[in-house]
Amino acid sequence: MLRYTVLRLLVFAVFLLIFLWIQVPGIWALLYAALFSMVTSLFLLRSQRQQMADQIVERVEKRRVKRADKIASQRTDEDEEDSQVGNG
Repeated sequence: MLRYTVLRLLVFAVFLLIFLWIQVPGIWALLYAALFSMVTSLFLLRSQRQQMADQIVERVEKRRVKRADKIASQRTDEDEEDSQVGNG
């Protein structure tokens, strides 16, 4: 995830330097650099973006499974307590 962010910032910096080098006024250079880097990143960094999305999905899935296992183990403990109270 950090790699994708660094690459996006690098693309932005390159465009900003290009626009400043051709003497585009400061605020316009920032605006144009942001727009051009967005579009460029959309195409050039597609594989890195997909890898990042896959990592996020994997983390979310692991957390979901872990949470489901925890809930299942808590239900089992509660069921045991209920059966002991009912028999006692």
